[in-house]
Amino acid sequence: MPRLDVAADHPLLVRVLRDPDQLRSLSHHQVSRVIDAAERARLLGWLLSEIDARQVPRDPPEWLADRLVTVRAVVRECERALRWEIDRLDRAFTGSRLPWVLLKGAAYVAAALPPGRGRQVADIDVLVPHARLDDAERLLNLQGWRVGDLDAYDERYYRTWMHELPPMTHAQRRSVVDVHHAILPRTSQLHPSAARLLSMAVLLGGDVRVLCPAHMVLHAAAHLFHDGEITGAIRDVVDLDRLLRHFGTSPDFWGALVHEAQELELTRPLYYALRYSQRMLGTPVAPAALEAAARWAPPAPVLWRMDGLVARAVPVTSVRMAPAAAFALYVRSHWLRMPPSLLFPHLLRKSLRRHKAS
Repeated sequence: MPRLDVAADHPLLVRVLRDPDQLRSLSHHQVSRVIDAAERARLLGWLLSEIDARQVPRDPPEWLADRLVTVRAVVRECERALRWEIDRLDRAFTGSRLPWVLLKGAAYVAAALPPGRGRQVADIDVLVPHARLDDAERLLNLQGWRVGDLDAYDERYYRTWMHELPPMTHAQRRSVVDVHHAILPRTSQLHPSAARLLSMAVLLGGDVRVLCPAHMVLHAAAHLFHDGEITGAIRDVVDLDRLLRHFGTSPDFWGALVHEAQELELTRPLYYALRYSQRMLGTPVAPAALEAAARWAPPAPVLWRMDGLVARAVPVTSVRMAPAAAFALYVRSHWLRMPPSLLFPHLLRKSLRRHKAS
């Protein structure tokens, strides 16, 4: 029997994220709809891990069994392709004495962490010292990565205000590398020390390094709750949940997390990360860490507003499903990223570009 066309069931995916044991009670068509939703949310690797852990569905019909074979192949290929690009980066920097650190999805794969299984990435993020940016760009150029054509404003935007070079695309493979010299923009209200991140990075093998556990969680928190797009970012919350569950088994982790949040000026993002991962996914958090983070909460009216916006915006697949919340969080992220003197001209320019494109 051929697979029937079914729509992605995103609310069902969110329920399964909160309680993966629900997979045991789903019908075959519900499993298929959850796969559709997980694919859209870039959570196929997570879903397959949970399916395998519970050995479900049992005795699936042929069409669903075929679908699961395809999903497994996709997950394997995504991870294989990413590992290959990490190997190419290692080759590009070998012998240069340039310290570089993988960030986010590539780091999860390289370190064999739970969020890394079947990771799908739009780009590979690396962190290098600001003083070595020119060296990093030159070395990547030699291996085929190039910055695309940009107008004068975009060049200035990246190289003067932001925390990264313009995206570099490989001429043959079309893989994209984002070279960071910090984890938040220069114009941001927060300024976590890149030198501290680099100095405490963990060597995996060769020259490949990733952030230490506390810094990895704090970067994920900063990316989601200070610098990134919250709307539709359910995968980012899943990342936080899986990292906290994985690292949280170490007795030293929670104290280090609280300490480093203070050292890196990332106390508010950590507060939001612990609050919303616990609320949405039931993430276990050490009581001492929750007590410490409570001191970093925003004023009650701001927290009330954030609770409502995050609850509406994070689980959706499109801004059209929560337009008001999406717009409010979009403005918030830019307000935190840039001062008004730069923000308003920047947003006007982006609006005019979208108008011309349409």
